[in-house]
Amino acid sequence: MLDFLKRNAQFTLMILVWVFCGIINQWLATAVVLACVVLLKQKSMYRELIWGFFFILVMGDNREFSALYGATAKVPYLLLLTTFYFLDSKNFKFKNDFFYPYILFLAVAFVAMSQGPAANLINATQKWLSFLLLYSVIPMYFLKMIKEHGTEFIKDTLYLFAFFLIAGLIIYFVSRSSVTLAGRYSGIFGNPNGIGIFCTILFLLTFSVNYKFPGLLHRNDLIIVYVLLAISILMAASRTAMMSIFLFLIFVKFFKTSYWLGIPVLIIAIIGYTFISNNIVEIVKSLGLGEFLRADNIEDGSGRTLAWKMAWIEIQSHFILGRGFAYDEYYFRINQDWFLRKGHNGGIHNTWLALWMNAGVIGLALYLFGFLKLFTRVIGKFPLALPLLFSVLFSASFEAWLMGSLNPFHIVFVLLFSIVIYDQYATKQEESAVSVL
Repeated sequence: MLDFLKRNAQFTLMILVWVFCGIINQWLATAVVLACVVLLKQKSMYRELIWGFFFILVMGDNREFSALYGATAKVPYLLLLTTFYFLDSKNFKFKNDFFYPYILFLAVAFVAMSQGPAANLINATQKWLSFLLLYSVIPMYFLKMIKEHGTEFIKDTLYLFAFFLIAGLIIYFVSRSSVTLAGRYSGIFGNPNGIGIFCTILFLLTFSVNYKFPGLLHRNDLIIVYVLLAISILMAASRTAMMSIFLFLIFVKFFKTSYWLGIPVLIIAIIGYTFISNNIVEIVKSLGLGEFLRADNIEDGSGRTLAWKMAWIEIQSHFILGRGFAYDEYYFRINQDWFLRKGHNGGIHNTWLALWMNAGVIGLALYLFGFLKLFTRVIGKFPLALPLLFSVLFSASFEAWLMGSLNPFHIVFVLLFSIVIYDQYATKQEESAVSVL
């Protein structure tokens, strides 16, 4: 892993300059970041462009004052990436199989904005546009990098993510308050749930890459990544991350053996998880883990139950079409005082309810259609497709990270499927060439 820093010393230095500028002034750092983006494009350093975008999204999620430049830079950064893509479209000749299944969803979501409050229109438009670009432009960069740099790009990107976790652990021993929130570890992310989601998606990505490209990651490096993930999840006490990864590993075992054997396992898992959820306080306390797993907050899902109930009530007023992108954020923001008095601090904590509030039942159905189509497309050729599906479904049911377009989690999910889909696309191209000859 240290070899990554040596081979990419220029990129590492650039990131350190961004961090230093962020400590001095938010707008100075934003200007430096965007200037670097233009310079990277002039030097055709597309790989560094994407890595820099990953880093800015992480900083955009961070709550520290010195990281505020991430929030101000991420939108213009994405717009610059989009501009470069169109200006250099001849070098992006790929079929974007990730985007097409979501076209109808995006169309309905656009119409739904007309039903939302005027005060949320600008934010809704920005969120819709960033969602569109995340699915239409960013996968093209991934495909370009995979084609030009092969598995080296994938390996180095995993190492970059691992260094995100290492940075959080280093800061923990230097300035603990900077990487903790309400006594829980959050790393360089905004909150403990954030690092839990990131660790979940990174685990799925690492496991899938190691399965797809055996030997790509050195054994010691693989162990380091998994240890970093385990430490980060345990320090954050992220129950959702633990359960998502556990379900993934269970389904890997059974779906590898037989798809039919996996079906009863899924049913048992659903019934078992429902039972545990209904009795988890007593179970945790009986095991002596009440304090570690925050047993006092488990019964109401740390406020999630209240959020879900109120979201469902609000959904009834615009059941069919919803009220536009980011309406869930708007609703919880204008009612923040009421939720705080009730003991809930946060958002909706459920991707599917967020989609329903924002795009209505029609939008939710169309999004699920696109989402499931991605998985069904590769089920026959990638044995981990169904385990990935169930793990992501579970994780997204407790956090609305799939609704957010410019968070550091959704883009990793896009990367994961870009890797899988590109392989299928390349295979089709090869088969087509053979048949013509």
